[in-house]
Amino acid sequence: MAKVPAFSKTCDRTYYPAYRTSGTRPESAIEWIVLHDTESPADSADGVAAYFHSRSAQGSAHLVIDGDDCHRVLNNTDIPWGAPGANTRGFHIEMVGRASWTRKQWLAQDDELNRVAYKVALHAKRFHIPLVFRKAYGLRHSYKGITTHAECTKAFGGSHTDPGSNFPMDVLLEKAKDFSAGL
Repeated sequence: MAKVPAFSKTCDRTYYPAYRTSGTRPESAIEWIVLHDTESPADSADGVAAYFHSRSAQGSAHLVIDGDDCHRVLNNTDIPWGAPGANTRGFHIEMVGRASWTRKQWLAQDDELNRVAYKVALHAKRFHIPLVFRKAYGLRHSYKGITTHAECTKAFGGSHTDPGSNFPMDVLLEKAKDFSAGL
């Protein structure tokens, strides 16, 4: 079992709230944890959270995470501008990274993957979401689980491919399961 990391502290709220939301929903509506990557020149959680807080933002998520920081930019009950078709039923986590990264590049972000896996485990437990990967078919049939913006695109339309086909979902889920056992 993995040791619960020191970064399990509450996420910073310096840039709370994100500028873009679509209202609120009860926590009981949350069925998925949706993973995104930033695809942004603001390659830090701080920079992306500041962008989400600004009027020029064209999206939002609940958490923004990198290897050093976690920013809370929406409450759990806020509906983000994250992935059409999955906003009302998703808890969205924005990771600093790029869909074009290789598996090796993602795995080199060990601190970030650990931080994301811990937050996935924590919120999956809170929302009674199993730590299983859900592809488009599972999303269309409302099976609870962990997914990506790319799978939301396949299920509901759009053009996003993040966090990319090389994202190590298997590694992230194993880490999340280890953290979950300690919660």
